[in-house]
Amino acid sequence: MKRNWSLLIAIVLVLTTLAGCGTEKDAATDKGTDGKTENQTGQKTEKKVNEFNWEMPDKTIEINFYSGQDNPDKVNEHQAELQKYILEKFNVKLNNIVYDVDQKEKLNLMLASGDYPEVITGLSESQAQQWVDQGKAVEIGQYVDKLGPNIKSQLDTWLKSYNSEDGKLYMLPKYWGLLPIPDNSAHIRNDWYVAMGSPKFETPEQYYDILKQMQTAHPKNSKGEKTYALSGVAPVTNTMVPTLAGMWGLQAGYKVTPEGDMTHWVNTQEGLELTKFMNQIYRDGLLDPDTFVNKFDEWKAKFSSERIMGHIGPWWQSWNAGHEVWQKTNKNWTEDQRYVQVKLKAASAEKAYLSPKNARGGTFTIITDKAKNPEDIIKWMNFSITDMGTRLVGWGAPNQPDSVWKYDNGKWSWVDSAKKAIIDATWNYDTSDKLGQGYLMLVEGQGTMKDDGKSTLWFDQNFNDEAKWKKIMNENLKDTIYDNSLGSITIPANDPLIMTKQQIDDQIETLWSKAVMSKTEDEFTKNYDDMKEKLNNSGLHDIEKFRSDVYKKRLTSWK
Repeated sequence: MKRNWSLLIAIVLVLTTLAGCGTEKDAATDKGTDGKTENQTGQKTEKKVNEFNWEMPDKTIEINFYSGQDNPDKVNEHQAELQKYILEKFNVKLNNIVYDVDQKEKLNLMLASGDYPEVITGLSESQAQQWVDQGKAVEIGQYVDKLGPNIKSQLDTWLKSYNSEDGKLYMLPKYWGLLPIPDNSAHIRNDWYVAMGSPKFETPEQYYDILKQMQTAHPKNSKGEKTYALSGVAPVTNTMVPTLAGMWGLQAGYKVTPEGDMTHWVNTQEGLELTKFMNQIYRDGLLDPDTFVNKFDEWKAKFSSERIMGHIGPWWQSWNAGHEVWQKTNKNWTEDQRYVQVKLKAASAEKAYLSPKNARGGTFTIITDKAKNPEDIIKWMNFSITDMGTRLVGWGAPNQPDSVWKYDNGKWSWVDSAKKAIIDATWNYDTSDKLGQGYLMLVEGQGTMKDDGKSTLWFDQNFNDEAKWKKIMNENLKDTIYDNSLGSITIPANDPLIMTKQQIDDQIETLWSKAVMSKTEDEFTKNYDDMKEKLNNSGLHDIEKFRSDVYKKRLTSWK
């Protein structure tokens, strides 16, 4: 018996040794000692890497993603050239899917029907969380750890802020990074301002005084229509009011203490003062009476008809409605005939906060449970999030007849004619759309790129230091831009406070316009107090508490 037992042990040892030899042989067949792969015949094969240092996949990677509401025919036309280039050069096919249906409505329909693609982008944080909560989003931390070193390095500052409370990663940001250009400002008609001797101003009151003088000099336009010192585009509480609040030292419409307490502008002394400022303009008869109902196209027609002296809101609005119209319709137009963007700061404010930026990212991308190979999607994101990947996706394909940039032997450069057109403000934006600029974005950043410290995702924002009027604007407003990532707070879709916020949003435009259009000081006081009472009774203090709690938590957890 003992002899038989010894024999059995010997046989097992021999078999084990043979099995081990087989395993080592299989491993050697899969990968050579120099890291090159081997085929079934034992021959080594080189991994093919393209000029962008992308390892070419053997099979085409196809990524279908939904990005929101748009015209499908237009999107298909505009993505075609870049889509073709990426397929040829990377063996990756990107399909941007849109529907001419409201995004919220379509997302709800997708969730209900189960009919959705493997990637969804352009989601608010609360929308993305809704997909996570319903088990429809893939946990991607495991894939990022293995396949996403560029994702980690690019998002290093904010990466842990995307994790769920249990430390899992389900979403990545789209449009992240701080773009150091202004968004909002005060605007003033430049040629008329220069004709006045360019008097200095710093405060909202000084600005308005100049607008009054300007309106006195130009009481009617060439058609005999009345002119106004100031106008705006509805809804004003989305753009004009937060910009005004920034002039009074508030951040994105909130007063924020160092400890993280947040108070809505309605409940602040600053909110009262900025509303009183607007009421004075109205009572003087110099506020465009359509300010609270102007749709952009209607406002643009009035603006380009030379009826408005000043404006408060996004910088591009007075460009688009001012000189970009005049240079096409007025054969005698000169470049001084335009609006310039200027900084205003109330005397009581330490700093003007006009352009809040969310460097962490305002919209998000998820990989859904429809994805058969999340690894392939992460591999593509890991390339496209790099500076060179961002250039490709942001600027369109290089080296084509209409390209704005060239790429050769690992070096890139601008197409001189395209750069000159941007600097000279003669660029045709229909061309850039057809280049596919921005149409295939998933995780690309919009801040300045790390490799050169200055180029950005947006082709037309790359020469601001060379374009005269952009340079003037940026210089005027450079210290009004700030990172509001901590204060960019959204209410989860399943939180009852979402309905409270909607009720407040539904009321605030009407209530504020009523306060601004008060005919006397007593009426103004009553209307402002009524606005505060109604909004607070609707739950504004609950919103303030929610935002304060989130802000304070971020102060510690995001460090």
